[in-house]
Amino acid sequence: MIRALAARNLSARQKSNIRKIAYRLGGYVRRPVEVLVEDVVLQDNARTFLQIGANDGYLSDPLNLAIFRHKLTGTFVEPQANYYRELQRTYRDFPGMVFLQYAVAENNGAMTMYTLDCSSGRLPGWAHGVGTLSREQIEKFGDQIANIDAYIRASEVHCVTVADLLDCAAHRDPDIIVVDAEGFDHVILSQFDFAKLSTKLVIYENESMAEKDAADLTQRLEAGGFAIFEAGQDTIALKRDTETFRRKPAADSKAA
Repeated sequence: MIRALAARNLSARQKSNIRKIAYRLGGYVRRPVEVLVEDVVLQDNARTFLQIGANDGYLSDPLNLAIFRHKLTGTFVEPQANYYRELQRTYRDFPGMVFLQYAVAENNGAMTMYTLDCSSGRLPGWAHGVGTLSREQIEKFGDQIANIDAYIRASEVHCVTVADLLDCAAHRDPDIIVVDAEGFDHVILSQFDFAKLSTKLVIYENESMAEKDAADLTQRLEAGGFAIFEAGQDTIALKRDTETFRRKPAADSKAA
């Protein structure tokens, strides 16, 4: 109870610093995806990133620990105003960062984003991270949240395509790409030409994708030289020509 209360009263930046210290002292066990990110940083000299759907920069974030430890540089994309402000505070004074308050879609323009109002304190922690451009997608959480319609909020956000996003990004060809867009991951990732990028690692979720979209994305990434495997709730695409891939045990990678 005390730990939960403390967590609610700490900022994302404070929690990030505590996690960095806890890891250094042996008190934090990294998730598989965090291990992989650090491997690519240390073994393949990955230093740049693009993160779409960054939330506050801390919540379930695969890059946070590596950024705090290794000072990676890159672009954060987050359309929700409250999380966008918190994201800027999380990485305040970090050099080489670009913050963009956009959603990413097939076309430029305004769209409606659906989120869950967590101000009552009654919703689970993960509910803070489920902003989506699809009302149908957010309604799926009704099997875990009673009377979910009472918590759904709608707001207008500005959308850009990947091509326009990259024009504003810190790096047009980032080493690491992370997408967490609650059902729109395929729409976003299918806009990248992975055959022309030197990106080493792509992290996304496919649990909300239609089977055909997941298969299409796998095909696109494999054609770009990536191996696909699972790491907890994340789907990973790791470039086959990286040192990290060469060192990864076959049984661990479960590469497709």
